[in-house]
Amino acid sequence: MADLSPDIKDKLLNALEKAEHSISMAKFKVKDKLNLLEPINIMPYYGFGNEKYVYLKGRVLEDEKVKQSKESDSVFQHLKDTYKRYETDEIPGMRVKATFAGQEKEVKTDEEGYFNVEFKSDTAIDYSTTDNKIKLQLLDQKTDNDRLEAEGYVFAPGKDVEFGIISDIDDTVLVSNIKDFMGKLRLMLTKNATERSPFPGIAGFFRALRKGSDGKGQNPLFYVSGSEWNLYDLLISFFRSHDIPEGPLLLRDKGTRLDRGDFETSEEEYKLEKIRHIIDTFPDLKFICLGDSGQHDPEVYQKVVEEYPDRILGVYIRDVSPDKRDKEVRGIAEKLRGNGVEMELVEETYTAAKHALKMGWINEGQLEDVKQACEEDEKKN
Repeated sequence: MADLSPDIKDKLLNALEKAEHSISMAKFKVKDKLNLLEPINIMPYYGFGNEKYVYLKGRVLEDEKVKQSKESDSVFQHLKDTYKRYETDEIPGMRVKATFAGQEKEVKTDEEGYFNVEFKSDTAIDYSTTDNKIKLQLLDQKTDNDRLEAEGYVFAPGKDVEFGIISDIDDTVLVSNIKDFMGKLRLMLTKNATERSPFPGIAGFFRALRKGSDGKGQNPLFYVSGSEWNLYDLLISFFRSHDIPEGPLLLRDKGTRLDRGDFETSEEEYKLEKIRHIIDTFPDLKFICLGDSGQHDPEVYQKVVEEYPDRILGVYIRDVSPDKRDKEVRGIAEKLRGNGVEMELVEETYTAAKHALKMGWINEGQLEDVKQACEEDEKKN
């Protein structure tokens, strides 16, 4: 597609997505009619909420039996698991009951098997009595071995927080080579979660930001990424294997939104939509944002600063692109400074941590921890 215009590429990709969706729906109908479906289950994703609002997303799928990544996994095992992640058989039209803090909601999965649950309360939610968990139950059944129940976890920051953190994943936390298609493909197909490399020191930096300058460790962390929901379990395994603080992941469905009559929004619009949801959910919080220069993160965060004056404390952009792109990013940074927000273009994590210390977002002890984490990660890599 190298010689095709961006407009033609988009039309071709949209046509492919529509065809893929049609095939997937036809496959489901045949398997359902002939009773060939594998046992199904509910896959809840991390949710988030404040004292009066909770949001959770999930999906109902056939059980593909994808195993948790281990260092001993062969390339063949990883290839098999990768295929299973992308070949997921979603189950549309399933009724799901969600129970949380004395409330019940019934929702139905869409054509891609996804469901969204929102709880709103007139009084403050007591998370200590809920264990931050939403109980989920399938009200419809396809096989005798369906897993009818699951629990979703809700991240809800307490009152003693200094700020929130919003971060991209690919080429910000995880080395993805996302601008190099073949490099990204090679990593995706041959490396499991335990073998993928984080950027040196990023786990230490996130731990420092989570703790904040007061060291209380209450600052919430959110991941907004263009990665597909199919990679959710792989990303969670990656965070855990590299001691990276977890938080809600807001990923992307690469399919079409046929229920709305149009195609999935661009990645830039998608990220804006998810970041707005986070900022609107926590109106009293200001945020530090992290991304990379390879895609649209600088432009996305510029738009966020324009839409939410005085809500963004600072922006860190990892430099993963050529000099021409750096010039564009520095131009955006100059505009943001006019709005009172510093955007730092950094090549490595320690530089960002030193700036965070200067701004009073972390303390000196945490800066030393980040430095040691950078050195340890460099040795591992």
